[in-house]
Amino acid sequence: MGSIWGFLVRTAATAVALWVAIQLISGISITTPVQPFYANGEYDTILVFLGVAAIIVVLNATVKPVLKLIGLPLTIVTLGLFLLVINAVIFLLAEWVSNLLGLGLHITDFASAAGGALIITVVNWILGPITGLLGGRRG
Repeated sequence: MGSIWGFLVRTAATAVALWVAIQLISGISITTPVQPFYANGEYDTILVFLGVAAIIVVLNATVKPVLKLIGLPLTIVTLGLFLLVINAVIFLLAEWVSNLLGLGLHITDFASAAGGALIITVVNWILGPITGLLGGRRG
């Protein structure tokens, strides 16, 4: 996964992408916990976004390669479209893990998960050059 700094940069970019997905897809939402995480709860929304984004980054680094390997035949047959399903499954898995940890990511259905995963992928792709520079990737 690289350095800690790279992880933090990818997490911040994914948090921004998650925010964009929530703004565009009505079936995805984030709720803050009743008990504040930090002080009076003023920064809880930011902390929840960063926490859920960290979950997504970790799942993308650990679970996604396994799912891509298992789904390789379907990915080949569908000319890569099966990767959208894998991204949606990762997003639904992130919802499940975040709810276990007390973070409030809610996804209503698979279509919302697929749309949100697509938006997160596109926004991360757009932010890629910036995160590459900040994350210290060397060519």
